[in-house]
Amino acid sequence: MDVEVAFIGLPISTLATGRRFFERLLGRPADIEVTIDEVMWRLADSAWLYIVVDPARAGNGLAALSVGDLDATLAELGTRGIEPVSVEVVDGGARKATVLDPDGNTVAIIEVNA
Repeated sequence: MDVEVAFIGLPISTLATGRRFFERLLGRPADIEVTIDEVMWRLADSAWLYIVVDPARAGNGLAALSVGDLDATLAELGTRGIEPVSVEVVDGGARKATVLDPDGNTVAIIEVNA
């Protein structure tokens, strides 16, 4: 399999609430309004995150985003009112912060040391 683009999808209960949270998390409005109940952000050349209204599955999603400097990222998120529920050291000295959206979807923000 030769994957060219990756999409991360998170189910949310309402678009307005989910959109406000992810705009704060990502620091900008969505890049694409797909439909009346789905929006997308381009995270990298071949990576996208989308949220979609799906109340039955809302709160059961998991996304993982890798950043170069976890401390700087958490400081920036703090200025937008987003605080992690945990920060931990994982295998090999990597660190992971866990953030929850209003529905309870988990967004792991990971810093991997080379």
